[in-house]
Amino acid sequence: MASSNPETPETSFDLFSSLQFSPTLTASPENTAVCGKPCPYYMLDYHRDRILYAAHNFGWQEAVTVLEASNSLDLIKEKCSDAVDGVLVKVEDKDAAAVRLRILISPSGSLTAEANLISQVPLTSLFPTSLTPPESLVPWSVHLDTLPTPPTDLTRYKTTSRTHYNDSRVRASINSFLETKEVILWNPEGWIMEGSITNVYFYREDKGGWITPSTPMDDLTGQRKGKGGTAGTVRRWLIEKGMVRVGDLKKGEVQVGEFVWLSNGVKGLVLGKIVSV
Repeated sequence: MASSNPETPETSFDLFSSLQFSPTLTASPENTAVCGKPCPYYMLDYHRDRILYAAHNFGWQEAVTVLEASNSLDLIKEKCSDAVDGVLVKVEDKDAAAVRLRILISPSGSLTAEANLISQVPLTSLFPTSLTPPESLVPWSVHLDTLPTPPTDLTRYKTTSRTHYNDSRVRASINSFLETKEVILWNPEGWIMEGSITNVYFYREDKGGWITPSTPMDDLTGQRKGKGGTAGTVRRWLIEKGMVRVGDLKKGEVQVGEFVWLSNGVKGLVLGKIVSV
């Protein structure tokens, strides 16, 4: 469906959000607090919220109706459960399994879920109590992109139209999602946006600690659009916990050798280190 927003390229796409399924999450008080009850899906309610926010932005009324329905979370869980069952059918120890899920919704409100097996992520990475970089962690190699990425609603909201992210990964010579590498996008004005598959967090003492670039969801009045990146679920949790704050920075302020945290709804938080600017 073509977007009515002139800033968004005319294209067809779905909205989506990726998250982890793991039985160990049912024992997490933090995940229970997000979901309202024990749940094996990582911050599921926050994923519904971010897709709904995007559906409102694109004017997808049929999708909004589905996501605002009182049974929306039950419907999402049903789709996710079917997808999880499909990949766990041949797994012997299902309690030790983990699954990457992708929840998608079309402009017409058609809801689907895709799944594949992944390695289990420790709860300490999904719900950390501190962002002090542990000495024991081997950081991902993080590059700044070599070219700017113009902000549009396809960068501000999670959609299946991802050419701009794929291009940035090619420029950084990242060939697989299994590689422990990431590339950080920045806009034509030089403002840091986000990683190709992650939100990003930099430590700046003069700005009060760990900061993350601004997004449209940080200003619910809709007057500001942020610097061009998305508002992830882990990012939301970290802000609500007071572990990070919204703060913008230019690419010229990023230094080789500094640590940066990266987050998404599948891996939780991973430590990175800037290797090229």
